[in-house]
Amino acid sequence: MMSGIIIAGGRSRRFGTDKRRLRLWGEQGPCVLERAVALLQPLCSEVLVVLNDAHAWPDLPARLVADEQPGSGALGGVISGLQAMQTPTALVIAADMPVIVPTLLAALAQWPFVGDALIPSSYPHPGQLQPLLAVYRHSALAPLRRVFAAGERRLQVAVTALHWVDPGPELWQMYDPTGRSLLNLNTPDDLKLVQAYLGTTNI
Repeated sequence: MMSGIIIAGGRSRRFGTDKRRLRLWGEQGPCVLERAVALLQPLCSEVLVVLNDAHAWPDLPARLVADEQPGSGALGGVISGLQAMQTPTALVIAADMPVIVPTLLAALAQWPFVGDALIPSSYPHPGQLQPLLAVYRHSALAPLRRVFAAGERRLQVAVTALHWVDPGPELWQMYDPTGRSLLNLNTPDDLKLVQAYLGTTNI
């Protein structure tokens, strides 16, 4: 059994509006956060959404988890999700990655590995870890807490304290050769790129 954890902080400082509520699939379609939940539901026995404004999402079909340390970024969100999950393992994604390839997620969920985490690196240029498109075991919680307590707030740095494995380029070559799953909504320019992938200008 595996949990799904969505990191959905809610500040959208660089974007200028709440990007989680964008309806990229038309007015009758899901918003970005609803789509993230739908991606994880077929793969996970429970879906948790870590956010700072649970009161604003009363109808979201997921378990809402308050960030233990509001304002602590993605690292705090991952820690909060791992603390709250009810299974030994979690598939973790960011809410603002709207064009994740579903088969890539399914492959990550089933990929065998030894250690605390399965963390892909960027594609097609490896090197930069992608800790918000990854699988974590509960064993990752204590090391991440220690790094957080020491003052680190960067998730990409914190995960290097784990025993982690990179699935390698085979994952991307088989399931997402363009690397589109890594596109996220940080700026209005990112939105234009995502819309190009989706073939729509409807938000």
